[in-house]
Amino acid sequence: EEGGAGGRGGGQRGGGGGAPRSKENLYGKESAVKSLRKTKFPGSDAKHVWLIEFYAPWCQHCKRLKPTMERLAKELEGFVKVGAVNCEKEKQLCGVEGVSSFPVLKLKKGSVTVSHDGERDLSALKTWTLDQLPVRVANVRKPEGLDAFLRNGCGSERACVVFFSDATETPAWLKVAANELRGRFEFAEVRARNEALALRLADVAAFPSLVLVCDGDASRTAAFEGALRHEMTPKEVVAWVETFSRARGKCAGIQSVPKTGTKLDASLPYETMRVSKLRAILAAHDIPCVLCAEKSDFTRAIRDFISKKGEL
Repeated sequence: EEGGAGGRGGGQRGGGGGAPRSKENLYGKESAVKSLRKTKFPGSDAKHVWLIEFYAPWCQHCKRLKPTMERLAKELEGFVKVGAVNCEKEKQLCGVEGVSSFPVLKLKKGSVTVSHDGERDLSALKTWTLDQLPVRVANVRKPEGLDAFLRNGCGSERACVVFFSDATETPAWLKVAANELRGRFEFAEVRARNEALALRLADVAAFPSLVLVCDGDASRTAAFEGALRHEMTPKEVVAWVETFSRARGKCAGIQSVPKTGTKLDASLPYETMRVSKLRAILAAHDIPCVLCAEKSDFTRAIRDFISKKGEL
């Protein structure tokens, strides 16, 4: 049976007589979709995630899907590798993969294979593919969770990465970077503008911010400057993080710098700070503010505390 390129499920089956069927690859050498074969097929140890189309070159449904796959490969560049297997030439491989109709789309992420069974338009395929990316990022919500991550995920003589997000979901570039650097660097994410945790680790002037921590020491950090300029790509993030490996020794050059985010200073513009940051400062110094409701209450409590400390 056969369905439209943008349809759901369905496909064209082989077999039958008639004129000889084409065996030529649908995707040429210059295509963004890489032609795969048995000797060049991602295994369980593959570094990248692959979206693979299994097709037959005579299949009309496959031919109609081709432009979508070409565009998809370009839009997923840097995030997911896109490949295709010509089942007329690679019958054994397609048999092992359980392909009996065309086209079939599968996502390969290490030893895990996920089959696609949904809409095949560009937007739907892109969304589905990015949603399937493996998540190797710790979701840190509380101070004790951050402390545990720095102690265990980073530890002595290692660097780890913390992303301070203004959103509630893990971005695709962070998933890919963490996956590519697995076993070498640990990643954590602090979501939804968590000012309290940002102040504990480093001075985060705005969200989002990407911070690398050396040796689990919250006072020895480096910030990725591109975090605020644009949607980051896995390639640039991976390249930046790798400069802090022990082989390159960049971490060794980062000296301990006292954090100023929670420092009490009467000259700081507390009145212009967000309430969430003011709360974090109060918590960091155990400043009582039981009846605080308005922003002015928080700032008054801080300034009163600073004034009393100055009198001591």
